[in-house]
Amino acid sequence: QGIKNLVKQTPVRKIFDSINDFSSESEIRFVGGCVRKIINKELIDDIDLATNLNPEEVSEALKKHHINFYETGIEYGTVTAIIDNYKFEITSLREDIESDGRHSKVKFSSNWKKDASRRDFSINSIYSDIDGNLFDPFNGKKDLEKGLIKFIGNPEERVKEDYLRILRYLRFFLNYSKNNHNSKTLRILRKNIGGISNLSKDRLLDELKKYIKSKVLT
Repeated sequence: QGIKNLVKQTPVRKIFDSINDFSSESEIRFVGGCVRKIINKELIDDIDLATNLNPEEVSEALKKHHINFYETGIEYGTVTAIIDNYKFEITSLREDIESDGRHSKVKFSSNWKKDASRRDFSINSIYSDIDGNLFDPFNGKKDLEKGLIKFIGNPEERVKEDYLRILRYLRFFLNYSKNNHNSKTLRILRKNIGGISNLSKDRLLDELKKYIKSKVLT
């Protein structure tokens, strides 16, 4: 019902129509924070979408439907569409093929499970179609309801791929956890804490803003 309300309250259906009309194979779903927040009955402050089209195809689909957009992170597959002052981040399915803890190289994909596999936590790998049907390959909804913050795959590997995940883990733990820290996870975070110094100031500031905003909204 939360997804249906979001569709009624925003012009996001235009985005879905533009992508779905592109070809018989094209598909788009809600993903990440907006799905997590709907399940947890939080306010929605951003709308992230995932699609099996590559960025050039996304741009073409939006142009055909006269939807304004700009390329926010085209090398990572992200295009931001703008309708009536609403912003919609549309990211192509992808795989991370190389990472140094700060930057990553990606390969675009059409595989939803592989896209879910490269995400950080199970609660952020929940997808929904426009009718509210979930694709949840890592049981993120169940983990969210239980208050479990679980890395997808090997926690140390995931942290070393991007050290910002240390701070993201702490933000999500403070907001959603109903349990004590996993001792193994804590050891991994402590072991790799120095990696945060490799992150750019912009990324650190952006994460701080998200933390402050989340404490206001939740």
